Amino acid sequence: MSSKSAADQTDTLQLAMEVAGQAMFEYDQNTDQLSWSSPDTIGSFLGIKAGDQINSLAMLVSLISPEDIMARESEVKNAQDSGRGYTVEYRIKAEDGSLRWYEERGSWLAFAGEQRLIGVLRTIQEQKARESRLSWLASYDELTGQLNRQRVKELLSQHISMTGGECNKGAYIMVGIDNLGVVNSDFGFDVADEVIVETSARLMSVLSPNDSLGRVAGTKFGIILHRTESQDVRTVCNKLLGAVRESIYTTQTGGVTASVCAGVAVIDEEVKTSDIAMARAEAALDAARQIGPSSWSLFSEKTETVTRRKRYTEMSDTILTALNERRIELAYQPIVSDLNDQWTKYECLARMIHNGKEIPAPQFIPVAERLGLVHLLDRRVLELATQALYAKPEVSLNVNISWETVKDPVWAEGYLAHLRANRDVADRITVELTETQVVDAVEASKEFVSEIKDVGCHFAIDDFGAGYTSFRNLKALDIDVLKIDGSFVTGVSSSRENQLFVRTLLDLARNFGMKTVAEWVDNDADAMLLKGLGVDYLQGFYIGRPERKPEWSQVEKSADAVAACSA
Repeated sequence: MSSKSAADQTDTLQLAMEVAGQAMFEYDQNTDQLSWSSPDTIGSFLGIKAGDQINSLAMLVSLISPEDIMARESEVKNAQDSGRGYTVEYRIKAEDGSLRWYEERGSWLAFAGEQRLIGVLRTIQEQKARESRLSWLASYDELTGQLNRQRVKELLSQHISMTGGECNKGAYIMVGIDNLGVVNSDFGFDVADEVIVETSARLMSVLSPNDSLGRVAGTKFGIILHRTESQDVRTVCNKLLGAVRESIYTTQTGGVTASVCAGVAVIDEEVKTSDIAMARAEAALDAARQIGPSSWSLFSEKTETVTRRKRYTEMSDTILTALNERRIELAYQPIVSDLNDQWTKYECLARMIHNGKEIPAPQFIPVAERLGLVHLLDRRVLELATQALYAKPEVSLNVNISWETVKDPVWAEGYLAHLRANRDVADRITVELTETQVVDAVEASKEFVSEIKDVGCHFAIDDFGAGYTSFRNLKALDIDVLKIDGSFVTGVSSSRENQLFVRTLLDLARNFGMKTVAEWVDNDADAMLLKGLGVDYLQGFYIGRPERKPEWSQVEKSADAVAACSA
């Protein structure tokens, strides 16, 4: 290769390094000489004019921020002693006074028996700016510059834990902008953002230096007040409301008026977590909005009632939508007579799919009962179960029914009508009703039980042992299966009291010719003991967890099954 082409290659390398924001150097420790691959541009690279003077290591080190010099020297020395490369980051002060971030990578190499340091200096200013930005965003809201929800929650948790059991722990206030949607529609999102920013500034202006403010939702702010007496809360709230409404907001499209409502949760001994404080403040905010714009409310038990009603309304919409969109599904939990048995018997457990997540029955069934919607869920569970039975002839299923459905003649008849229309699979269905419900209305239950048994179904009492049903009631209801309450099953292998209770229930069941199921079986010791005592069936996580859409349930129904189910 000619000397000209080698020079061209060197120039190309230097140009590439400059474009990449890098500079290569060589350091001779014997002469303290520092040589740069591109000495003409090193000055602009480091942000100084006299770049030609940076020809010694001492000169380069003099430019490094004093806080970073020791770290660099340590890394270079360790690399020389170990024979390994090093990487270190530091700041260099440019002539305009700014600090610029650089990364230095290097290693010691032997030349003619002497060690020389070969390194590359790379600007990482943009990288550090991005990291700083991300770090800032982890704690602050980008639009307002105030704390974000996560940081407010962290500070609130710290405040609650630091005050311990003291009665006066201050307060948490949630402030919401009233009717910002109107501003959005009339003036646009940019003006709405201006209102949010200005509101945060006005709220901040009336707080003390020890208080904290953050944006916890799109139009909501969270405020932590420290060491606040009850009379001070009133004063602060009035100041917050007044600061927002006292003058017109000046925006890019003209003047805009705004107001806020506030909900207050006093942080007392009952408020043990930030979640509780934030939930109470939001409930109080809902109550304030019921009063009207520019109002505030203090959380109380009455507030909780209002909030519960609001939650029920929201859950009602959620349940109805899930039913309409076929997002009520079944999870199947196996019931076995022996640990080695093939799974052919299952309990159907309702699941609601909401926002891609599976919600278990205990989180929505009680609300559905209060709202008068549970009969719709009972019917949907029965429909899905009969479809599965047509798809898998060797499977038997248990389905739960609520007392609300049983006691209402119209709903009960609709349930029974579906069973009559599907007599072909009715003998593989066991309908379960909890014992506590049966105890409350034995006579009303007898007729329903008689009807389902006439169709061919079996009947089971669930959670048996919790309601203390009398012998006479057991006989009157013509029960096929007793499901022993899980509280007596869990840990039965190590509890003599539970063993005695289970033996008593088993003897009772045998006398009446009933089969038994032990629920909540979660370990081998309990399972073996229960089988030894004579329990007919086992159910629990040790046997198998509830599973949505198991492989066997995905088989398509026959045309006859479809016709029967739609009858």
